Amino acid sequence: MRRNLLIAFAIAIAGGWLVPASAYAQATGSLTGIVSDQSGAVMPGVTIEVTNVATNQTRSAVTGSDGFYTVLLLQPGQYDVKATLSGFKTVVHTGANVSVGDTGRVDLKLTVGGIEEAVTVTAEQSLVETSRASLGITIDQQKVVELPLNGRNFTQLGTLIPGVVAPPPGLGGAAGDATPGGFGAATSGFSVNGMRNQSNNFLLDGVSNNDTFNTGFVMRPPPDAIQEFKIQTHSYSAEFGRNSGSVVNVVTKAGSNQLHGTAWEFNRDDSLQARNFFAPATQPKPKLKQNQFGGSLGGPLMKSKLFGFGYYDGYRNTRGNTSNVVVLTDAQRIGNFGSTTIRDPLTGLPFANNQIPPGRLSPAAVKLIDTFVPKANSGANRYIVSPDTKDDRDSFGLRLDYQLNQKHAVLGRYLLTKTDAKTPAITQAIGNTSIATLSDYMASDMYIFAPNKINVARFSYNKIDAKPAVTSGLKNEDFFIQQPNTNPLAQGLASIAITGFFNLGDTQQPFVKRVNEVFQFMDDFTWTRGAHNLKFGFDARKEHMIIAFINRPNGDLTFNGVQTGNAAADFLLGYPSQFRYTTTNQAQDGVGWLYSGYAQDEWRASSRMTISAGVRYELSKPFVDKNDALNAFHPGVQSTRFPNAPAGLVYPGDAGVPRGTYATDKNNVAPRLGVVWDPRGKGRTTVRAAWGLFYDALAGQGDFFQNGVLAPPFTPLVEINTTTPTITLANPRAAVTGGATQFPANLTIIGWGEDFQTPYAYHFNATLQHQIGDNIGAEIGYVGSRGRHMPIFIEVNPGRYSPGQTTTSTRIFPAYALVRPTFSEARSRYDSLQASVRMRPNHGINFLASYTLGNAKDHVSGLNIGGESRPVLPVTIGDKASIERALGFEWGPALFDARHRFVISFGAELPTPTSMGAIVEHVLGGWQVNGIVQTQTGFPLSATNSQLSIQLLTNRPDATCDPNENAPHTTDQWFNTACFVARPLAQTGERPGNAGRNSIRGPGFTSSDLSLFKNVNFAGSQRIQLRLEAFNVFNQVRFNNPSGAINTANFGRITSAQDGRVIQLGIKYLF
Repeated sequence: MRRNLLIAFAIAIAGGWLVPASAYAQATGSLTGIVSDQSGAVMPGVTIEVTNVATNQTRSAVTGSDGFYTVLLLQPGQYDVKATLSGFKTVVHTGANVSVGDTGRVDLKLTVGGIEEAVTVTAEQSLVETSRASLGITIDQQKVVELPLNGRNFTQLGTLIPGVVAPPPGLGGAAGDATPGGFGAATSGFSVNGMRNQSNNFLLDGVSNNDTFNTGFVMRPPPDAIQEFKIQTHSYSAEFGRNSGSVVNVVTKAGSNQLHGTAWEFNRDDSLQARNFFAPATQPKPKLKQNQFGGSLGGPLMKSKLFGFGYYDGYRNTRGNTSNVVVLTDAQRIGNFGSTTIRDPLTGLPFANNQIPPGRLSPAAVKLIDTFVPKANSGANRYIVSPDTKDDRDSFGLRLDYQLNQKHAVLGRYLLTKTDAKTPAITQAIGNTSIATLSDYMASDMYIFAPNKINVARFSYNKIDAKPAVTSGLKNEDFFIQQPNTNPLAQGLASIAITGFFNLGDTQQPFVKRVNEVFQFMDDFTWTRGAHNLKFGFDARKEHMIIAFINRPNGDLTFNGVQTGNAAADFLLGYPSQFRYTTTNQAQDGVGWLYSGYAQDEWRASSRMTISAGVRYELSKPFVDKNDALNAFHPGVQSTRFPNAPAGLVYPGDAGVPRGTYATDKNNVAPRLGVVWDPRGKGRTTVRAAWGLFYDALAGQGDFFQNGVLAPPFTPLVEINTTTPTITLANPRAAVTGGATQFPANLTIIGWGEDFQTPYAYHFNATLQHQIGDNIGAEIGYVGSRGRHMPIFIEVNPGRYSPGQTTTSTRIFPAYALVRPTFSEARSRYDSLQASVRMRPNHGINFLASYTLGNAKDHVSGLNIGGESRPVLPVTIGDKASIERALGFEWGPALFDARHRFVISFGAELPTPTSMGAIVEHVLGGWQVNGIVQTQTGFPLSATNSQLSIQLLTNRPDATCDPNENAPHTTDQWFNTACFVARPLAQTGERPGNAGRNSIRGPGFTSSDLSLFKNVNFAGSQRIQLRLEAFNVFNQVRFNNPSGAINTANFGRITSAQDGRVIQLGIKYLF
């Protein structure tokens, strides 16, 4: 049904009712308006000239029979608009503002007179959108550089508007100092209108700025190099695609006819930083030394022809990050667990006096504890420390704009960033060192065939070359563990997790190298034809990735208390519940392609109504590996490429298996429709509605990476799970049956299921905009979305279970351990009431206030690898009923669901006394204050049991009451932990625990960031700006979510919080 509807829509477009295009290119804006005489009659044939004030470049148009004009593809900035017609006085409107992605409206009135007579007017543009139904906002350059942005990270600007929320730490968080290059969604920025934070499309001057492995941005120019920040949050035109979340377009600054520049220095010091809530007063305050420094310069290289702009930005940061770690008491370090009952796994009976006999202590455990685990320094079993992390970066950028003639302009841009970050260890063998080089090239060519026919072609290339992790170089055998290393690039200790306590050893999966490259070519043709602004174009992207994600080269072990009832006791005895290791590791090297084309018509149906209609087609070809080192799981099928592989494991080259392991989804037609109605025809009130379908490209970590990271015989992962003491820390491989082969027993398999479908979302909204007075605009409306075919891991190889069973058994496919394909089956739902009020600068004051009442639900909130546990029920491939039953247990609040969110950003220039003398005026004048105040309710979390169910699946407890009702809401117990009951292992096969996914609500927060400036003007146009910025100025604690792991020491407890107040001093020189 969906396919037929989309095809019909596409045919309608091709047939001529809808012809291509929107009214703007991806890094430009437009001006439109109506010209009338003094009586109000429209005036056709009026020549319109718009001149860029900064560069003196001029574009022209002529009003149509209805008196309207439109000038397309204008660079953001200030423009003068001139109207001339024989027999009438020339009218010049000064100060018209053009913003990226917006259509500014300037109406003009002509009076009878000589054409040589000029009338200059300065009038404010409408604050109401009269052309487009998409939602979003533009943050101009003044706000970009003046608002207090923590870390000077532009993505924080996105959270100022309705429908946008910074994600919780489990989905990457919202760190102001986030840098691409590693593993995780740290640079994804935000979740928008119910879409995952991996679903945003980041653009830089209209071309791709996306990290194809993690999603998120690649380049992050400093605020002083940004002209405008535009975020479209919903129902954008067919010109935009690739993702179903927001479109974030950052436009870099360009040179002008006037030489201008800036130099800056920002400084933070721990003497001006509040202590973290969990940092003990008895310890030195966590260290903070940060400097951000740099400069920019722009101007003419050839006046009114060639312009240049460049910048350098340096960043040096050393900071102490407070960690609150549960360690062993002095008694527990020697095996004495006091009043805590621990049982002997060999007999099933409690140890006498809950004391492990000294002769039973594992020598490996004892040495690891003595070497890496500090003794408690807070109470009996907590170690609180604030080790120093270091983060150094250097960024450089250069942009050239050349106006060859009135019809032809070209743009070239180059950006480079180098990063070096070091994170120290607390209980692990080594901290982490991450090094990356990020580069970006872009060229653009705009040719004006006629004032109403314009073509823009762009080419871009960006690259991430990173070494995200290092290993210790230590050897397992030196710690009495017989587990050899399988890759010399990642020599180190086994990764050891002790549930509810601490982690030991090296990182589980060291990411020693990754390279991401994106080659993009796109072309957009814009044509104004009468009442139609038409646009169509195409986009082709080649994405290349090299991934050396060394999977468990030293083995990993989990101790969760299943043996003794206490995870630490399990560890001291040397009896893990899980062991995993790889026999070999091979880097992935793959290429994928993304093609898209669109057609869009913005039709001015009448002077009061504009209809936007368009269609987009996207074709995403799966990544292929140059060595075809990928696999998939097709139950019962025997590979011919690897005849010795266990049944079910298939490869490119096998019958019916394409090189990307799944078939290309070609049914990706995305129609868009929007209506804007101006009921009074005065541009002060509009009713807008939109609907559209938006496809979501998969990041590399959810596509290519999944199909190859655990693909035997290239990178076979062996997994053993047990509830009995059959695995030992001293020699974990002894529990693995069979000898060394290409396909050892107990393989773990992930990747894509056979029936892949591109994820997509429906967007729909209805809003009312109204301008109040001359300077205030308000908007309120409903915004909704529905996600379909979203990727989700689901287990297909559970342990066998029959009624009365009391211990785990063999798996359904005994040659394998975990087999967890990705299914295109998850869904999401988002409904919201959104409202905003904004005031443009008036008497030195401006503000934007936004409120969202939202409800986001889904089956899973991360792109395959997310910050939440896996489904509690298994499925059978091809059995739709089993899939729906499993999904039914996962439906719940999204991890990023925040029911209420309010944020206000503002700026105010304080009045200068003018009658108290020059000295007083100099001291008291030139002050301004800016701020961001936000408050929101908490994110949800789930209650989980670290011990797997009897079917070796995710295990949730039973809930006997609402954990949020009458909850203590203290750091020691945030929710009512008594509401949850862990069930005996034998009962977990009868049904999943009834505790719903994400049924616990975590703490909300309120935070205020303020800045105070003193501007000192001198020598004409030069200025010194002194800045005092305070982030979380009132030192309001923002707690992270509590632990939801039942039967652990931290269950219900909050152990970490985000930074307290941070003061930043800055100075800028501007000319």
